Amino acid sequence: MHRSIVRVALPALALASGLALTQTAEAKPNVTRRGGQWGVMLGGSACIPGQSKCRRDDIQDGGITIDGKTKPSFGLGAELGYRLKPWMYIGAQYNLGFFNTEYEITGANGYKRAYQHSIYGVVRPILPVWRFDFGLGVGPGFSRQAFTVSGGGKKDKDYSQGFSFLISPSIDIWVARRIFIGAKVDLLLNGHGKLCRDRDNTTTCQKRPADRDIAMVHQTIFGLHIGGTFL
Repeated sequence: MHRSIVRVALPALALASGLALTQTAEAKPNVTRRGGQWGVMLGGSACIPGQSKCRRDDIQDGGITIDGKTKPSFGLGAELGYRLKPWMYIGAQYNLGFFNTEYEITGANGYKRAYQHSIYGVVRPILPVWRFDFGLGVGPGFSRQAFTVSGGGKKDKDYSQGFSFLISPSIDIWVARRIFIGAKVDLLLNGHGKLCRDRDNTTTCQKRPADRDIAMVHQTIFGLHIGGTFL
């Protein structure tokens, strides 16, 4: 009796397992999460307080009064690397983010534009769920930010540069076999060692910004993330 049950149950179990595997295979999305991978991001950028603040309320320092804030502006990024596994990406990334400097300054020239260039080596663990990729990229890099002075010489600016660290959460959905679209946020945390001022072809630097300085801040870039795999 028991043998008869086993003889009937085993083939039935095998058949059920086969049907389940077939259904799972059919439900699995037809996407390629391996090989070379590229990506671009278009969106906005914003100031994050660092050694300097992003807002000044009638600050007086050295005979200079400054009032205003560093507002959001346009930002973009590009990345190129390799998808080692569906759950792991390594590569390099470049970012360019602008600042909108709206300040009223008495006793010194104001600022007409500001921006930051940055480049990073990135490791991004990814949680692939159906067509979705939930990623968190991290990596060290280098950044340089500059606040160009209005009313001065062509090269007059305040700037800082040096080590920077990237933290980058992202959510993407595969819309085709090798193409995804989603959203991404890059937190660019700067560890710049000094602030420099270029005035009339003369450069002076100091380790810490003064109360009136608006350079030496962090930056975030966020927006639409489009990319895909190749090879």
